[in-house]
Parts: sequence; C-alpha cells; structure tokens
Amino acid sequence: MVGNLSPVLVSLVFLIINMVILSLILLAQSRGTVSQSHQDTQEPDDEDSKDSSPLKTADILGWEFGYAQATASEAMQDRHTMMNFYLLVVGIVGTGVLAVLGRQTDLPPGTGTVLMWLLVCVGWLYFLKLIRLRQAWHDSALAMNRIKDFYIEHGTEFDSNALSQAFRWRPGTLPAPDKRWTVFFYSAMLIALLNSVTYVAGGFLLDLQTTLSLPVTEQWLLFLLGIIFFAFHIWLYSAFLKPSPS
Repeated sequence: MVGNLSPVLVSLVFLIINMVILSLILLAQSRGTVSQSHQDTQEPDDEDSKDSSPLKTADILGWEFGYAQATASEAMQDRHTMMNFYLLVVGIVGTGVLAVLGRQTDLPPGTGTVLMWLLVCVGWLYFLKLIRLRQAWHDSALAMNRIKDFYIEHGTEFDSNALSQAFRWRPGTLPAPDKRWTVFFYSAMLIALLNSVTYVAGGFLLDLQTTLSLPVTEQWLLFLLGIIFFAFHIWLYSAFLKPSPS
C-alpha cells in the first residue's frame, strides 16, 4: 500500500515545499514593506528640506502625474504581454509531454513529472510577477490621486469642494490592491488554475500505471491536493497584496 501511495505522497511533499518557499518569500516582502514604511515616516532633516532655488510647481506636478500615468499603463500592458508568453509556454510544454507519452521512448520514468513540475515553478514566477505588476499599478494610481488631492487643496480656479466632485477616485476611495474580480485577479486565477492542473498531471505521471491502478477514492487524493494547491494561490494573491497597516 505504501508503494501504491507513493505518487500521492511525493505530490504532497512537493506541495509542502511550494507552500514553504512561497511563504518565506511572502515573509521577506512583509519585512521589507515594514522597513520601508518606517523609513518613509521619518522626519526629513531641516537642512535638507530647505531649498532657496525657485521651482515651477505646476510643471513638476504635471511631470510627476504623467510619469505615474505612464507606469500604470505600462503595468497593464506588461500584464497582457506576460500572460501571452505564459500561455505559450504552457502550450509548448504540455504538447511536448503528450508527444513524448504517445511514443515508445527510452526516457526514464518520471520525465513527464519533472517537466510538469518545472512548469509549475515557471507558473509561480509568472504569478509573482503578476502580483508585482498589480503593486506597481496601485502605486502609480495612488501617486496620481495624491496629486489630485494636492490640486484640490491648493487650486485657485475652482472651489475645493466643487473640484473634488470631479474625481471618482481619491487616495481614500482608490480600489485596494488585493481587490477581487479585477483583470489582475482573473489573470492570477488563470495561472492558478493551469498551475494546479499541471501539478495534478505531474503527480499522475510520476508512476502512471501505479496511479491508475489505485482505487478511485485514493486517486481523488491527488485531485484534493490540486484543489488545495489552487486555494493556496488565491490566499497568496490576497496575502501579497494586502495593504500594510499604517
């Protein structure tokens, strides 16, 4: 029975390794965010804050707003390009594995599992990159909305209350970075789904004959691990993008 369950056990070990590594990455980001937040709250030195040279504030704010707008747009475009490349990689690897399985080859057992689980690792890299693009978009949107607030407070052409009604998004009403049902969230769930399917397929290919000979109830253990794997993606997406406490 232990030998029969080896594909399930190996898959479980691989799942645990994934969870540990990604949790460590999440912990590292959380510590970095707290450290950066502490630095941002430090008071600037009085000598450094003094500047006797005149500055055209409107021009500087316009340039800053344009930069934030461009980076937000680039984050959306990069997400689209990244997803296309990821789907291409999944298609190539999946087709290659099926082609190998359909022929008599001298490849060692478990080759399909190695390829599938390498694809899982690639999927994690794309998943983390997608999260970083969402963070970049939110940072750019927040920068633009802070400039809006500055103009509302200091603008002279309109009353501040009247001007504030022109903007739907403000720093306090900007969608949270971990908001569900956005294009970033759907893209992340697509990666999660394909990653989970690839993970389960790799578990079956570890010893296909042995796995297929298992009772149906035991085969479903692999599918259960796949569901856990998918749920871990969803939790990780929210955990990475959860706003840090101020």
